[in-house]
Amino acid sequence: MGESPTVTANGNGDATDRDFWIAKIGATIRERRVGRFTVEDLAERAGVSAGLISQIERGIGNPSFATLLRLASSLDLPLATMFNEPPEDRHNMLVRKADRRRIEVPSQGVVMELIVPDTERKLGVVSMTIPAHFDGANSSDSHEGEECVIVQSGSLVATVGGQEFSLEAGDSLTYDSSLPHWWHNRTDSAAVMVAISTPPSLGRAH
Repeated sequence: MGESPTVTANGNGDATDRDFWIAKIGATIRERRVGRFTVEDLAERAGVSAGLISQIERGIGNPSFATLLRLASSLDLPLATMFNEPPEDRHNMLVRKADRRRIEVPSQGVVMELIVPDTERKLGVVSMTIPAHFDGANSSDSHEGEECVIVQSGSLVATVGGQEFSLEAGDSLTYDSSLPHWWHNRTDSAAVMVAISTPPSLGRAH
């Protein structure tokens, strides 16, 4: 709650890109909600305001990553459904860098790119760009399986099961993903990490 309903420039893509993602996120949430919950019902389940949900669904909200996690969880909605449309060839093995499917959270500059061809795999591999000063304490996640995270650039602080780990570029962290975990970027620069999970964690919001 408390996110501004106005999209402002944040240095992470142009306004057209942000408008696209906000419209796509809003349409997906509305599609999954209609016929199951009223806006007020979903607001109560997710712990966000009905007004904010209405704005998001109309493509004029500016949802935070934490808000998307709450809505996705309340709708049993995998964030993977918000990726770009999958290629027609479901048996494709090769993914060019320029062709990665992606999700962007416009209000915070969080970007997730799918490294594997699609989400129907036994292994999940996702690249995440974590913007400067990102605080993931309100975006805590837990899901079945095991996860290994490798920091490719920048510095990140991981909290797993209440234990804190500082990671620099090249460091990796492997943990039981049923433990609550989240990320902080306490620096002035964006960081990039690759998360590998089995079963794929992007079945749920990462």
